[in-house]
Amino acid sequence: MDGSGATLAENVAENPLQGERFVFTRSGRETGGEVFAFDFYLAPGGGVPFNHRHTSQDEVFECVRGSLHLVINGQLRVLQAGETVNVPKGAAHSFTNPGTQEVLCRVEYRPAGRNEEWFRLVNAPVKRFGKAPGLLDLAPFILDMDLYAAGPPLWAQRVLFGWILAPLASLLGRRKRMLRTASQVYGRPFEW
Repeated sequence: MDGSGATLAENVAENPLQGERFVFTRSGRETGGEVFAFDFYLAPGGGVPFNHRHTSQDEVFECVRGSLHLVINGQLRVLQAGETVNVPKGAAHSFTNPGTQEVLCRVEYRPAGRNEEWFRLVNAPVKRFGKAPGLLDLAPFILDMDLYAAGPPLWAQRVLFGWILAPLASLLGRRKRMLRTASQVYGRPFEW
């Protein structure tokens, strides 16, 4: 058990398809919503290579082991062990591990938002079925995440997800299926 009453296994989310493992160290519940923190392990070749932004959260990376390549607002930043970088809210960013060894970073989101639930939700189909969720599976949850692609205007993404894709996904049962899958994987009711 950790300080929140959760077992170690409940504090881990994995996505072997992208070489990611998240070990949650501080939840938003524990910090009154101020911080969500986790140890982030990234296999060689893994990462989130598409530019995205969070409009209301700062994201802090502290590299513990290895070398993480971050692109922030079009500028490459190679983060080495012992270095920390803050990705301010609104900054377009992506990251990869082009090296030959696993990277370990300590990551914080400020404020916490719903990131812990998001990582669990997104990784549940990978654990259960061995495949990543599709866009329609994620559509009902995207706007709650403050997660946007870096290129298209925010208003267009809000219209696309809020008025078109999320209602369509719910109509097709994708939202219920995602929640049911997460509930099965984590052995407790998963609500959003």
